[in-house]
Amino acid sequence: MHASELLSRALDDLPPVEGSAGVAFSAGPDSAALAVMAAEWARRRGLRLWLFHVHHGLHQDADAWTDRAADLARRLDLPLLVRRVKVDSDDPAGIEAAAREARYGALADMAAEAGVATILLAHHLDDQAETVLLRLLRGAGPDGMGAMGRETWKEGIRYLRPWLAVPRSRILAFMQAYSARSGFEAVLDPSNLDTRYARGILRAQVLPAIERHWPGYRSTLERFARRSAEVAALLKEVAQADLEMIQEPRPPYGNALRLSALNRLAPARRAMVLRLWLAGHGMAAPPEARLREMIRQLQDAAQDRQLLLRHGDMQVRRYRDHVIVDSRDSRPPAARAASVEFRWDGEPSVRLDAMEGTLLFLIEESGIDPAWLRNTGLTMRRRRGRERLQVSPQTPSRSLKNLYQERGIPSWERERLPLLYRGDVLVYAAGLGPDARTPRASPGVRLEWRPDHPGATVMF
Repeated sequence: MHASELLSRALDDLPPVEGSAGVAFSAGPDSAALAVMAAEWARRRGLRLWLFHVHHGLHQDADAWTDRAADLARRLDLPLLVRRVKVDSDDPAGIEAAAREARYGALADMAAEAGVATILLAHHLDDQAETVLLRLLRGAGPDGMGAMGRETWKEGIRYLRPWLAVPRSRILAFMQAYSARSGFEAVLDPSNLDTRYARGILRAQVLPAIERHWPGYRSTLERFARRSAEVAALLKEVAQADLEMIQEPRPPYGNALRLSALNRLAPARRAMVLRLWLAGHGMAAPPEARLREMIRQLQDAAQDRQLLLRHGDMQVRRYRDHVIVDSRDSRPPAARAASVEFRWDGEPSVRLDAMEGTLLFLIEESGIDPAWLRNTGLTMRRRRGRERLQVSPQTPSRSLKNLYQERGIPSWERERLPLLYRGDVLVYAAGLGPDARTPRASPGVRLEWRPDHPGATVMF
């Protein structure tokens, strides 16, 4: 089959596209071929086609490459959008990953400007083989070995890769013929063979050696990627079924895990469930060693021990038989305001920004004597330790620590619950209620603490 026919058929096999589409267009041979072929494909379907070019600024000839992109856009009579991006060369993930993220961000920005929901990418069989090898060498599991998908979504944009099963040699053959006819010369990016980068090493050194002994390696790796994707989908179904059995909603933390049920799973299933659960909280999968350590601590920690595992900006906490993800303010108590003084003049509520909440003064049939609270110095402050509260006239005062434990309020939440004082007298403990020794009246005041972060009164 002629190269142009092969490429055209691959485009015709794409899922339906309505209205308009874009082509991620670097002006290199692969994306230039896609622009040429997609122009005819779009005309046949009555689609408006855009070319999206990202100027990374990483090469001295980047301006010339943008000019080359504009040249082909004119030849094809297609609109071209260009975005300049700044790539963080010090990104911990590496410059290749940083450039990729910048590129996808720019593509999404141009798609929004053009009103495009679908972007075509020129990835081909050789790219797929490289991706599989790189992920294998970096230790990816079955869920990562599926490599690139023919149809994927990112930030609301659908990306289609029509040529994943097409060898690059066929694309280059088409572009050579097109260049001979039109005089257009595609960009040749020297970084593609730069051995400072992982893909450059593969292309310049590793893959040529593999091809000498296993010329069919591309199709073999592509088949492996497809089978890995099937296995990953099956494993995800198993993990999802396990997760649904052992999680339960715990506002404001989303879904919490029942630790006893998690630990009854086989180790491999336990790891899959944790990855899926963390992903559901928007957390990147931890490295394998860190995941193993997380599993070990969750399994071996004493029943009365509260566990804190930091992962990125979030915290995985264990309290009693639950494991939760806490994404809220993780500053230690010492870094927050220790106290705030104010007066109450009879208003229904007092906003206390320093305590991150609002104190309500609700008038009810019976409660704290309003005259005793009004127009006197009140202080809202954090716990200091050893505080005691008498919850009813019939019981003695008890330590706040024991009272909070009985209520099932975890220690990290207790740190967020302030106490109200009148002078040196403890009037009210958020999450517990008033001290029974405060003067009473009818009608009276019922105090209620409304934290900005509702989890401050969560109970397990």
